[in-house]
Amino acid sequence: MKNPTWYNELGFFNNPFSIKPAAFHNELMGYDKIIKDINRKVADSGIIFVSGDYGVGKTTALKGIIQEFKGRKRVIYYNCNQSESYIDYDELLTNMSWWRKLLGMRKKNMIILLDEAQDMNKKDIEHAKNYHDQGFFKSIIFVSKEMDVKHIKELEELAGKNRFKLGNIDKKEAVKIIRKRIGNLKFISDENIIKIFNKNNNPRAFLKNCEDVCRYAFENGSKEVKEEHIRKALR
Repeated sequence: MKNPTWYNELGFFNNPFSIKPAAFHNELMGYDKIIKDINRKVADSGIIFVSGDYGVGKTTALKGIIQEFKGRKRVIYYNCNQSESYIDYDELLTNMSWWRKLLGMRKKNMIILLDEAQDMNKKDIEHAKNYHDQGFFKSIIFVSKEMDVKHIKELEELAGKNRFKLGNIDKKEAVKIIRKRIGNLKFISDENIIKIFNKNNNPRAFLKNCEDVCRYAFENGSKEVKEEHIRKALR
């Protein structure tokens, strides 16, 4: 039998600060309003551009959109960094079922999520727009890293006002995220959550820092996180 971990000893079955995309899939990293706005634009048949640095919650946002619109029945997910030549939109539209693929029938009114859009070429962007105009794609969501977008002008022009940037969270959202994961556990206070947040306000880094501090405090025999644990764990 595997020895209990620090978080097991604190009453959790899994690591409450996990940064894996599969963990806490309903958690939107403090972007509840933005996600609602994106979902509304998707429902209204729009072209949307979502950008953000690594670790701010783009993957979580994508999972929220997929969940909202019933997954594979209506949504196509495609990671653009897997394409070495061009994106075969026809293949994506006929691959929804075996009989459509057999007959070459392309499904219409689909929602396509183009992740890692910074790796798209100009032709693939133009073709996506053409498929949207023809009714094959009801909505297109381009999701990109903040930096190194090759065709940022084209993507911004297509999206118009439907542009959303996922950035760093604030102190209030930081406390809310941790409390949503650990409840009112007194092992760590709101004050110390904020002190950890002040070290790095990127959501992914913040969660990892919370994990490191709590582990350090527990393994050093403390019944609660103290300022010295934050200083030593994150030095």
